[in-house]
Amino acid sequence: MESHPLVYIRTDGNETIATGHLMRCLSVARALCHRNALPIFIVSDTSSISLLQKMMTPEETARKVFPIIHLQTDYRDPEAEIPVMQRILSSHNVSFLLVDSYFATAAYLSRMAQICRVAYLDDLQAFDYPVDLVVNYDLNADVSFYKSARTVLAGSAYTPLRSQFSLHPYHVWEQVKDLFLSTGGTDPFGIAGGLARRLLVLPEFESACLHVLTGPMHVHRSELVRMAREDGRIRLHENVADMASLMAECDLAVSAGGTTLYELCAIGVPSVSYSMTDNQAPCTKDFDRAGLIPYAGDIRNNPDFLDCTVRMLLELARDYPRRKELSTRMRMAVDGAGADRIAEALTRTGN
Repeated sequence: MESHPLVYIRTDGNETIATGHLMRCLSVARALCHRNALPIFIVSDTSSISLLQKMMTPEETARKVFPIIHLQTDYRDPEAEIPVMQRILSSHNVSFLLVDSYFATAAYLSRMAQICRVAYLDDLQAFDYPVDLVVNYDLNADVSFYKSARTVLAGSAYTPLRSQFSLHPYHVWEQVKDLFLSTGGTDPFGIAGGLARRLLVLPEFESACLHVLTGPMHVHRSELVRMAREDGRIRLHENVADMASLMAECDLAVSAGGTTLYELCAIGVPSVSYSMTDNQAPCTKDFDRAGLIPYAGDIRNNPDFLDCTVRMLLELARDYPRRKELSTRMRMAVDGAGADRIAEALTRTGN
């Protein structure tokens, strides 16, 4: 084993598969650095490189803390990259290869596992992954599903969040003044604009501020920019470095399923969730069943989705005791230290 354990991280992110894979892997990479390990990213295309670099701090970029290997391959066909991955992994004494891709196949993972120890970051349970380590931070992960993996890290204790979400102070105020709205990197259904038009005309939110996350891939970005110019209560946030502090300023939140729900839990912001893809539904329903974040449904099959979401937000805004209770439960469920727990497993010596 090298003095600084070498961990390759194979992942991607773009306008189709979103950026959550890159962000959670970067959180693990930072935790690995704190343990004197050397994380190196391996990505398919320039889109992944660009997005990953934008997520890094200026210091990380200047010091080239996280090297990136560009495969120049199709992220949808990982088996085609096996020869080049073999050359990369065989050239060094690798501690672990961490794979975070919905497109990884059993054949691909098996071949990688013949070269070095392999870890897989899972939230689909698509098949029994033939790897050394599986990480599934779903609230109700079925550990019995994984029969091939030597080790399984399951549950919200392993949620790979950025360190800023660990033990961040938060206060539940009686009056709702700020709302946080996250609709994913693209917002193809125009949820941000639709909710803004409905919320800000209500007496309960008349003096409230709506904080909307947006970005270069946001389909309705120009519309949101126009709305923000016309109404100062709409504030757009892009490339937010300190997301934890932004969330902590807000009294209510709306978010699609995914890592953002875990971030909101770590801070303790009473929230309403929804889904717009198949892989988001299980996560949002688990949070609902656990009594942490009520679920407004899937926008694809609910024509009354926007009105339903507004009603749920109104109920929370009017119920201060419930918001306090939810906030406490959320913070108990997610403590923000999951990335370090994963990094510890990836740098552990032996099999």
